[in-house]
Amino acid sequence: MKERLRKFMEGRYGNDQLNQVLSLMGWVLLVLGMVLSSIHNRGLMVAGSILIGLAWAALIWSIYRTLSKRTADRAAENYRYFVLKNRCTGWLRGKKNRFKDRKQHRYYRCSQCRTTVRVPRGKGKIRITCPKCGNSFIKMS
Repeated sequence: MKERLRKFMEGRYGNDQLNQVLSLMGWVLLVLGMVLSSIHNRGLMVAGSILIGLAWAALIWSIYRTLSKRTADRAAENYRYFVLKNRCTGWLRGKKNRFKDRKQHRYYRCSQCRTTVRVPRGKGKIRITCPKCGNSFIKMS
């Protein structure tokens, strides 16, 4: 039986991190949709039905990706997922660091290139030079 399964999966894409996220999201949406559908409220029943439909779509897409023989396309999808994930986690990490540094540093945005510049607090009126474009501006730290 193992040999038949191994032979069937030969040349297919298999599982990756995007598939795991899709599967988890599908199961969570399915459970949430079933809970909402069981409540006797017309609006919540409709919302539950929509969530169940989205859950099945995510689960079917995950299975399709696993069994696909177009490995280059699936790898490109996984790469785009990682780019989006890293953009979101990087943004959140930046906000967390900025919150931790709020007592020691001030953050200003360059008026020309919109780059965020970090300067120490408590230095009075200072001239800030943007490291990206070279624009200088005066602000209170």
